Amino acid sequence: MNEQESKIDDITAPRFVFRTFGHKLKKYQEKMELLSIPVPEDIQVMIFEEIYIISKTVDNTNIKVKNNKLDVKKLIQTKDNLEQWETIKKQNFPISNQLLINEIFPALNVESPSFDDDMLSKKQFINIVNRHDNLLAVPVQKQRHAYIVNLSICEFAQVTIGNDYLYSVSVEATDFAEVQKTMNDLNLDSFENINYIQAIKRVNDIISKPLAN
Repeated sequence: MNEQESKIDDITAPRFVFRTFGHKLKKYQEKMELLSIPVPEDIQVMIFEEIYIISKTVDNTNIKVKNNKLDVKKLIQTKDNLEQWETIKKQNFPISNQLLINEIFPALNVESPSFDDDMLSKKQFINIVNRHDNLLAVPVQKQRHAYIVNLSICEFAQVTIGNDYLYSVSVEATDFAEVQKTMNDLNLDSFENINYIQAIKRVNDIISKPLAN
């Protein structure tokens, strides 16, 4: 394994991430294809169906349900136009009500409801979120196309948030300067960094801000 492959495969260290959303981003996929080294066939195109748990009061905690697992990421820092996120928990369903009371609802900065069951299935959890005044459970479908430019993992994605069809482009790496260099090579410097939480809130009019284009 060469040095480039070694760094790209290091998925344990938190990465610096740039991502943006819009309706006119297709040309950046062409740029990624032009500059990318070969990508393993099994990850070139991947399709995901996820449910994002959105809090009306928090922007620094990314919680989603993927397959039968609760995935929690926390924003560590924002540096210039980049964000660094760290995975702090991955928990298979069923999950305990104590996890929700002590960790998940506090991370979302909302009041925890009472629970009838000690352990909750994915469906029960989503139903609780949907009944909460300050939470939304938002289905998100993604078709992701992966590229490797320089030492950065790049992505062009066709994303459906509810009934809204969008494009997303992203660049991420553990090295801050590497992400900046790749963004420059792809001509992405002028775009706002919009993460999934922000995109979902903008699409659902929770915050009154536009997408990138």
